Amino acid sequence: MSTFMNHIKYAISFTLTTLLLVMPAAWAEPDFIGGDMGMPTEQESNSLIDASETSSPHYAPTYSPADAADKVRSTVGGQIINVSTQERDSGVIYNVKVLNSGRMKIIRVDGQTGQLLNE
Repeated sequence: MSTFMNHIKYAISFTLTTLLLVMPAAWAEPDFIGGDMGMPTEQESNSLIDASETSSPHYAPTYSPADAADKVRSTVGGQIINVSTQERDSGVIYNVKVLNSGRMKIIRVDGQTGQLLNE
């Protein structure tokens, strides 16, 4: 039994020692994702990517998912199964899944104009 206890003590001390040696290095690791690239700087951000060039304009949809479902129901008919939202650079597209005459279809609706993109 004492051999077993010695193994347990060794395993615990090894684990604690490993954690104490590894954790400080992980805490000191530079934030590559946050944009500092591991380099000290006095500026707010020294990211190599200009955020103004990468951010796409966000257009708030004028139609809600419920509006898109109503539009599909009144135009195509059938039973609405669900509505999913897809954000694109040009704005929001709603994918309305509808069951009509025993067939499942997905109708895409522009969130800004309410136009059906496919029928």
